[in-house]
Amino acid sequence: MFQKNLLPAILLLAIGGTSFAQAPASGNWDKIKDTHTITVGYRPDGLPFSYEMEGSKKPVGYAIEICQALIARLQQSMGLPQLDIRYRAINGQTRFTDLASGDIDVDCSNTTNTKERRETRQVAFSIPYYMAGVRMLTLGSSKINDMEGLHNKRVITTKGTTSFKTLGSALSSGLKIAHSECLQHQDCFNAVQNGTADVWLMDDVLLAAYRAQAAKPEQFKIVGKLMSIEPLSLMMRESDARMKKVFDEEMRAMASNQEIARLYKKWFESPLPGKRFNLNTPMSYLLTDMLRYPSDKFDN
Repeated sequence: MFQKNLLPAILLLAIGGTSFAQAPASGNWDKIKDTHTITVGYRPDGLPFSYEMEGSKKPVGYAIEICQALIARLQQSMGLPQLDIRYRAINGQTRFTDLASGDIDVDCSNTTNTKERRETRQVAFSIPYYMAGVRMLTLGSSKINDMEGLHNKRVITTKGTTSFKTLGSALSSGLKIAHSECLQHQDCFNAVQNGTADVWLMDDVLLAAYRAQAAKPEQFKIVGKLMSIEPLSLMMRESDARMKKVFDEEMRAMASNQEIARLYKKWFESPLPGKRFNLNTPMSYLLTDMLRYPSDKFDN
């Protein structure tokens, strides 16, 4: 359960940043405007934020719909009659290199806004569209129920995510684990399912999504307290300040007019498009408060 006293700690606005050395000061505004095209990165396995429908390479999802709404506002701000969206599949590692190289203009996957990423990867984040937290997925028959139960166990995390860092203090205190990584979320889930890993550490909502779509969801359990607070946001280059301003203005408007609440109900409290299950995950107190007082930077 989210704790109310966590909110002040994470809603600390951080102001500042340096320009991205490999991009012009104006970012990609002119390039996007001249080509009438914007390239969006997405994770094919980031359900319900972004995923591919069977037989299609075009992504759908909660983050994708929000991204489309923000791009529509960008098109209006640029005075364009049309702004085409190209989609590019990415993963936990390539999202950063693709953004830096210009292969994508915005990352619309389930990416966590962190201080370390803002300061070392020269990126910027929109106002968050979701507040997640890292927990643990294990077999229902497992005796693992909390972090202490991880001692001498095999822990897997998705490569390029912040999940493993949540064990930092526990590891320095003597917790012993065997750690491995997978490239795709499905591979991590499969590792727990087939017994090559004891626990998958990941954002709670993604754990719930993969458990829900398993042939026998009751064979898995999600355990432990929240190990972190993960504000999930759209990511762009630090130099794209003009585009970020438009995106944040639209996010505030969508929070105010209840459009985000409508989209949340569609993707978290209704049967998922192309799937045979419902996540049945009501909006958390933390996300509700964040949408009431939107902020784009977090002291995490």
